[in-house]
Amino acid sequence: MGLFGKSEPKAPPADPAYILAEAQECLKEKDMEGALAKFDELCALPVQSPLPLLSRATCLLQLQKYERVIEDCTKVLKFLNSDLNGHEEEGCTTVHSLALMRMAKAHKELGQMDEAKSALMRRNVVEHKLGRDNVDSEDLVDENMADEWKEKGNAEYKQENWTQALDYYRSGLSCDMYNAKLHGNTCMTLIKLRKWSQALKHAEQCIVLEPEWVKGYYMKGMILSNESKLEQARDVLRKAKSMEPQNTQISELLSEVEARVDYVESRLRRRKPQTAEKPKDEDSGTEQPVEDVDSDEDYCEDGSCRTSKTIKLKVTRKDVVNVAVDVCAAMVGVALVWWFVRQDA
Repeated sequence: MGLFGKSEPKAPPADPAYILAEAQECLKEKDMEGALAKFDELCALPVQSPLPLLSRATCLLQLQKYERVIEDCTKVLKFLNSDLNGHEEEGCTTVHSLALMRMAKAHKELGQMDEAKSALMRRNVVEHKLGRDNVDSEDLVDENMADEWKEKGNAEYKQENWTQALDYYRSGLSCDMYNAKLHGNTCMTLIKLRKWSQALKHAEQCIVLEPEWVKGYYMKGMILSNESKLEQARDVLRKAKSMEPQNTQISELLSEVEARVDYVESRLRRRKPQTAEKPKDEDSGTEQPVEDVDSDEDYCEDGSCRTSKTIKLKVTRKDVVNVAVDVCAAMVGVALVWWFVRQDA
C-alpha cells in the first residue's frame, strides 16, 4: 500500500515480442541458460500459440533436460497443427512434426527406444499427411486413451468448466488426431470461450475427417456468423440444411443469418450515389449555396401540382468582393460630388 492508503500502480504487462527478442539475442550469444529463462517467462504468459513451448523445448534439448522436452512437446501436440510459416526445419514443415522430432530425440537420449520409434512414426504420418487408413493404429493411435480424455472433458463441459474441458479434449487429440468427435467437442468449447479462429480450424477438421457429419458444417456456420462473415455462413448452413432438412437448429440459424444478409443488402440499396457536384468557392474551396425561389406559390403543370422549385445560384467570394468595391466606389463618388457642390456654393 502507498501513502494515504492507496494501492501502488500495477506494472504494465510484459511484452511477448520484447521477451522473444531477448531470448533470440541470448541464443545468438549461445547463452542457453539465459534463453531458457526468457522462454520460461514467455511461456508463463497466457499461451495462445504452441510456438513458445516448441522454442523452449528446442532450448531444453540443447541443455540435455530431456524430461522437460517431452513435457513441452506433449503440450504442443494439444494445439491444432499448423505450418511452420512456410519454411522447413530438420525435414519438418509443421509444428506437430517438429515437436514429435524433438520428442523422439529426447526419448532416444533417455534410452526409451520404443517411445522414440513411436514418436518418429507419428512424425512421418503428420508430415506426409497420411490418413487413418494408412497408419498402424496400434502404434500411432490410442483410441482407448482418447476416449478416456473425451469423457473427462465431457464431464467438465457439463459443469461449464470450459478451460479444463478444453485441456482434456486436447489431451485426447494428442492420443488420436483423427477423432472427429474430439475435434467437434474441442470446437464447441472454443466457441464457448469465444475463440473463433481456433474453433474454425477444428470445425474444418471435422469436415475433412467426416464429410457426411452435419455438425461440422453447423459449427462452421455458427463461427462465421459470429465473425460477421454472413455470406460465407449462409452458404455453409445451406449445405448443412441440404444434408438434414429437418434439423431445427440448422434451420433457425440459417433463417437468422439470411435475415441479417437481407438487412445489410437493403441498407446498401437505400444508399443514393452522390452524382451531382456541389458548388465550391473558387478561392477557398468551401461550399456557398444560395437558394432562390421562383414563386411564393405552388405551381401546376399538366394538371398536377408540385411544390415550388428551388434554384441554386453559385456565388463566390470574388463576386462578393467585386460588389463591395462597386458599392464603396459609388459612395466615394457621391461624397466627391457633394463636396464640389459645397465648394461652388
